[in-house]
Amino acid sequence: MTNLNIDRLTLKLSGLSQNEGQRLAQMIATRLASSEIPGNSVRDTPSLQMNINIPPNKNVDSLANEIVSEILRQLN
Repeated sequence: MTNLNIDRLTLKLSGLSQNEGQRLAQMIATRLASSEIPGNSVRDTPSLQMNINIPPNKNVDSLANEIVSEILRQLN
């Protein structure tokens, strides 16, 4: 198992309430913590940036999945 340390997660969101934003951040952290990350695939990455367009009907759960998938894709 590989350790993944995230010093800071910044989300710039529009269209979500503060509670939804906090729930989204918690979901992202929980899903990253339970993700399988091969030891030879993670490299020192000072920062990751992604832009995800959120359709009006997108729920927080699927948004968290999309963000975690993109983080893991960039790490690999």
